[in-house]
Amino acid sequence: MQDSAVKRLGLCLLGCGAIARRHARALRAMGRVELLFASRDAARAESFRREFRGIAAFGSAEEACASPNVDAIVDCTPHAWHLPNAVLAAAHGKHLLIEKPVTRSVAELDVLRSAVVSAGVIAMVAENYLFKPVVTVMRELVERGEIGRPVLLEINRTNRSVVRGWRTDADLMGGGALLEGGVHWINYLTSLAGSEVQQVLAVKPTVPYQPVAPHEDTLEVLVKFADGSVGKLLHSWYLKNRLKGVQLSKLYGTEGNIVFESNGIALVVTGKRTRVRFPGLRDLMGYRAMMSHFVDCLERKTEPAMSLDVARRDLAVVEAAYRSIESGRFEGPDLGR
Repeated sequence: MQDSAVKRLGLCLLGCGAIARRHARALRAMGRVELLFASRDAARAESFRREFRGIAAFGSAEEACASPNVDAIVDCTPHAWHLPNAVLAAAHGKHLLIEKPVTRSVAELDVLRSAVVSAGVIAMVAENYLFKPVVTVMRELVERGEIGRPVLLEINRTNRSVVRGWRTDADLMGGGALLEGGVHWINYLTSLAGSEVQQVLAVKPTVPYQPVAPHEDTLEVLVKFADGSVGKLLHSWYLKNRLKGVQLSKLYGTEGNIVFESNGIALVVTGKRTRVRFPGLRDLMGYRAMMSHFVDCLERKTEPAMSLDVARRDLAVVEAAYRSIESGRFEGPDLGR
């Protein structure tokens, strides 16, 4: 018989904005943890506490990290604050779930990782796309050889976006659309390819147009993998999409292919046999699976699937893409050897 007095883990969401609300909903639905909230705006933290039936609210990261009721920090703040928040949390022995991108640069990530390793805490990046049902299903199909060996993965993600608030601040962002949102799709490419990235080429439109952000908002990225396969990503906050983000992507193999809706609503497999799959609409974006995995890792003291090493690989691809824009050539990612 389970001991009803076993203490639930306390997860403190740091930064009370839109993504914190999304994570809080997933955590509340899971029901395995106690929720706490922290914000520089103490009234906002208290509002979130009431909304999600949390056990405490704090007016600063320092106050949250000093609390014995907090076992882990879920960092939902702008990119520039991830590194100092992580160093602070690790110094207090708190585990970490950090919003993507984990940092603004590979150099920052290396400092963050050093702090985490020294403190002996668990750190995971909140890359929900790794946990999307469509990615899980496609990975299984590839591993079973349903389409032979992957040859080309082509991902399209375009949708006119409104960029406001801290996302217009170059220092807080540390990059543009590819770093802030495109890193999701870079993870899509790298996790499905199953091979090491060797070279990255990126191009952006140079025709005159009114951008939606003060930084890059549209890129085409080509990735060459060690096994000879190729990944291609078209990512844009500028290009309009009449279907509000619903669009098709394709994974071509030596013996078939998979055509899938980019967000994961459905896929059509043409290989050993042709069929239509609906991977799962209940957790379409993978938030619940991601949170469940993080809590499992804390309880079992295991390494997360979306580790800092995996995040470093994806961030290195983004940086290589940015270098490629300037050089006009393929660039190799800094994989930290």
